[in-house]
Amino acid sequence: MSVSLQHWRKRNHLTQVEAASLLGVSQPYLSLMEKGVRSVTPELRSRMTVAASPSRRTNSSDDRRRSDLSALGYPGFAHIKPSRTPVRPHVLLLTVLSQPDADTRIVDALAWVVRNCASKLNFPWLVRQAKLRNLQNRLGFLLQTSAPESPAVVEAIRELDEARLLKEDTLCWESMRPSTRDMLRERRSPVAARWNIVTSHETETVDSVN
Repeated sequence: MSVSLQHWRKRNHLTQVEAASLLGVSQPYLSLMEKGVRSVTPELRSRMTVAASPSRRTNSSDDRRRSDLSALGYPGFAHIKPSRTPVRPHVLLLTVLSQPDADTRIVDALAWVVRNCASKLNFPWLVRQAKLRNLQNRLGFLLQTSAPESPAVVEAIRELDEARLLKEDTLCWESMRPSTRDMLRERRSPVAARWNIVTSHETETVDSVN
């Protein structure tokens, strides 16, 4: 698989840095996969089928989100020029969670935003907007696995839990292949199952909802 990964990257005229960003891994890790030192997971194989499409490579919305995260101080995008406009963390969270498909590294950064910008988050607004957009499962899962426990967070999770949707969702990866969905559904954490989210993201915070 290491040879085919390198072939895929070169066929799409991508540098290792560009390919790593699209696949949601670091450049050194991608290099190890190309050399066969690290294996390519089924999840990454699935992402390879959609990651290099023109719409993904030129997504200005993703570029803006990276700049916003850089402005907030997110280490993963420290090399990106920060946005000059003020960044409201709760707006950033809602914007990313609203995307059918978002860059993996941006989605991974949301947990950092919740943990490090909790005091700046407008939880009532965030919960209200999430419910209006049927994003309560995505937001509930994110808060329950990432947020430092506080009265505001506990109340937000409680309100989202009361409005939990029965429809299965993903964490901004709606183009997921059925085979990958089946695999992740079997391996997901209990918290992900509770919020009916198909994802490989792990729980980082103890349950706040009984």
